[in-house]
This record gives sequence, C-alpha cells and structure tokens, in this order.
Amino acid sequence: MNKTLSLTLCITSLLLTLFLAALDIVIVVTLYDTIGIKFHDFGNIGWLVTGYALSNAVFMLLWGRLAEILGTTECLMISVVIFEIGSLISALSNTMGTLIGGRVIAGFGGSGIESLAFVVGTSIVQENYRGIMITALAVSYVIAEGVGPFIGGAFNEHLSWRWCFYINLPIGAFAFISLAFCCASGGKWLSKKWLLSKINSITSYKYYEIFKASFWKKVFQILVFKLDMIGIILSSAGFTLLMLGLSFGGNNFAWNSSIIISFFTLGPILLILFCAYDFHILPLLGVHYKSKYARPLLTWKIASNAGIFTSSITGFFSCFAYELQSAYLVQLYQLVLKRNSMLASIHLWELSIPAMITTMATAYLNAKYGIIKPAIVFGVLCGIVGSGIFTLINGEISQSIGYSLLPGIAFGSIFQATLLSSQVQITPDDPDFQNKFIEVTAFNSFAKSLGFSFGGNIGAMIFTASLKNQLRSSNANLPQFTSIETLLAYRTENYDGPQSLLSQFINTAIHNVFYCALGCYALSFFFGVFTSSKKTSVSVKKQQ
Repeated sequence: MNKTLSLTLCITSLLLTLFLAALDIVIVVTLYDTIGIKFHDFGNIGWLVTGYALSNAVFMLLWGRLAEILGTTECLMISVVIFEIGSLISALSNTMGTLIGGRVIAGFGGSGIESLAFVVGTSIVQENYRGIMITALAVSYVIAEGVGPFIGGAFNEHLSWRWCFYINLPIGAFAFISLAFCCASGGKWLSKKWLLSKINSITSYKYYEIFKASFWKKVFQILVFKLDMIGIILSSAGFTLLMLGLSFGGNNFAWNSSIIISFFTLGPILLILFCAYDFHILPLLGVHYKSKYARPLLTWKIASNAGIFTSSITGFFSCFAYELQSAYLVQLYQLVLKRNSMLASIHLWELSIPAMITTMATAYLNAKYGIIKPAIVFGVLCGIVGSGIFTLINGEISQSIGYSLLPGIAFGSIFQATLLSSQVQITPDDPDFQNKFIEVTAFNSFAKSLGFSFGGNIGAMIFTASLKNQLRSSNANLPQFTSIETLLAYRTENYDGPQSLLSQFINTAIHNVFYCALGCYALSFFFGVFTSSKKTSVSVKKQQ
C-alpha cells in the first residue's frame, strides 16, 4: 500500500477512535430524562457517566503496560473491540443495571483508546511534528464534544435513544479495519502470511504444557512481574473506592455514615500501598526471584521525574477545571433558563472553539520553534484570570461567550503542551525509549482522565451539597432533593422561571462549582511554572 495513503488512513482511524470515545461521553448527557423515565430509575442515572468515567480512569495505566507486551496498535484495536462490545450491550439493554454494565465495559475500552491513540499518533511522526499530531487528535476530541448533544438530541427525538450507542458500531468497525491494514505491524496485519503463521503456532502448540508446574510458574511471573497485576488491583480498588465515596456521599448515604468513611479511609490506604509496592516491593521481589520481567506499573524513575510529574499534575488540574466549567455551564442554561439539553449544550462551543484555535496555534509554534513551557505558562495564566471572570457568568449569551474565551484558550494550550513536556523527557537515544515513551504517554493521559473523572464527581458533590444547604437554611416550601437526578426530574415538571427562589439557589450552587474550577487553575498555575524548559528537537537543530 502507498505510504502516504497508509499514513492518511492510519491518522483517520485514530481521529475516529478518539471521536468515538469523546462522543460516547457527551451524547449520554442528552439521554438522562429519557432513560430515567424508560427504566423508572432517576436515582442511578448519573452512573451512565460515572460508570464510564470510573473504568476509563482506573485502567488507563494498564493499557500502557499491555501495549509494551502486545504492541501499541494491536492493543488500540483490542480497546476498540471492547468499546464496541460495551456500546452494543448498552444499545440492547432492557434494565438500568445492564445499561450501566455496558457503560463500564465501554469505559474500559475507552481508556485504551484515549491513552494509546496519542501513543500511536505521536510515534508515527517525527518529534517536531508531535504537536501537530496531538492537535489533530485533540481537535477530534473537542469536535465530538460539540456535536455530541446535537447527535444525541436528534436520535433521541426522531429515532430512539438506543441509536446513540448503535452509531458507535459502524464507525468503530471502519476505524478497526483501517488500523488493521494500515498501522499494525507495518500494515501487514491480517495478511495471508500473518494468518497462516498464527494458525500454525496455535495448532502446533503443546497444550499438555498447561499441566506442568513450569507453565504456571511462567504465568505467575508474567502476571506478577510483567503485568504488575497486584499493582493494578491496588490502584484500581483505591481509585474506585474514592470515586464511589464521592458519588454516594450526600446522595445514597450520609457523609458521616460508616460506608462513606470506609471508602475515604480504605481508598487512600490502598493507593499508598500501590505506590509502596510499585516503587519498592516489586523491584525487590524481582531481584529476589531473579525475574527479568519485574516492571512496575508506575516506576519510581518516571514518577520522580520532575518534568513528567509537574506537567502531568498541571494537566490533571486543567482537565479538572475544564470538566467543572463545561458541565455546569450547560447546567446553568438547562436548569436555570430551561433550555433543552441540545440547545444548552451549544454553549460548550464557547469553550471548545477557543480551545481548538489555541491548540492549532500552539502546534504551529512548537513545530517551528520547539517551544513547550511558554505555552504551559501562558495557559495557566489564562486559566486563573479566565476562571475568575467565568464566575461572573449569569446566563446572558453575549456575556458567556466573552467570559468563556480565556478558559477555553487555557485548556487548549495546557492539554497539548503538557503531553509534549512529558514526552520530551525521554530522549530518543535511550535504549528503552519505546517502552518509556509508552509509559510516559499513558501516565500523562491517566492524569488527565483522572482529572475529568474527579471533576465530574466533585462537581456533583459541590452542587448537591450547596443546593441542599440553601434549601435547608431557607423557609421555602420546596422538597428536599437527595441527588442531582431527582432535581432534574422535579425541575422538568415544575419549572417556575429564571428569577424564582429555586433558580437562585441553583445559580448559586453552580457558581460554587465555578469557584472550585478557579481553585484548580490556581494549583495548575503553581505546578505549571515549575514544568521543564526542554524543547523539542527542532530548536536544537536551529541552534546548531
């Protein structure tokens, strides 16, 4: 196949896979009312997003390790298949439990897509073009965020909510086939020669080996030392408990209940154990058992690298803030001004368009001059100033467009530059460059995905707690809402205008979320100014 055509199809498939992953998150928000009524279950409707986000975040590092063993493109294809299976289960579900289960499976596949698409994309181009590739992938993500509500609204109103999941199947199939023939193994994947070699290896395998102790010893070594299964269990359980605590606290259970206290106690303990195990215990076990496979999921060398750590944490708080601002800007128009979900979501473009323009400008400057840190510092400065202005939004369209400009610019600049800043810490002459490049990219993507996930959960926590406190301290004759979902159901049936007392309470609660976003950008600024000053290779060539 012609190299140019092969590269074009490969990039197209990467854009489609990321588009799918982003679309699947946004499109579900338009279905809250429909699915809540369909299954008579508004109490668990939030898990359509939380279930996806939870598995998406906790398995991000695992995909990086699998990519080292099986290959990046091959693992990306596997993640697309898992994502498609989750989408199909969601589309065919007849109970809320099945639908949430499908979302969890889709989130597992989506975590592979979001981390490995950037690995594959940035590895098939030269270093000075990585910024342009990241821009293309990021723009695909942002476009999906903008068109998702329109697609979801159209399917929901004219066809069926199930089509919001069915649409993933043909697009994912095309992306999978393109990856198979154009990217994996030099474009020779699924060739006749490749298939015959695989069939021969399967038929000639000595299956009686599974009854020998040596076979299970090898399996043990791979699971414990190469895949770091114990580390995966500890980290996944720790993050899951924390997110469950944030989701259930104040909604399903009181904050001082024993189960919530247990979540917030055991979660951090498991994460501390994960760090201790990966940084110290597993390497010692590898030496003791003389295992050449001993590779922690998160190595101390990467975690302690100041350039990788500061850029990833900067990205974490930026994504945290962006999730709060984008989600509750939509809620402002939907809950206070009673715009339908599709019209309210149009306001996402107020953030996404400046973000797209900024990522393109940053990519151009990086490709030409190799600069990275100036983009990060510029982004965090815009984030602090813009987030302060963002708290003044009161629902006027002309006002929100202007006030959303700087936060959008901040996100676009930080999202791209922080990944470049992490990747440039690994030099091409490193003998283990490929594996470290995958690990660093996966770690950076993991930090950002975690930011989005915690942003969604903590935003809901702040909003719900603020609204409850206002209702509790007032003498208004209003029901006590137990969750955002019950509020959505009540508000849909009992809208009483944008100036009503309930609207004022909701408006105040939303602005408290915006203040949290301001705090996130303050932390992002603190870490952003300490990021590495390294440049991409183009600047070195110019200096020579």
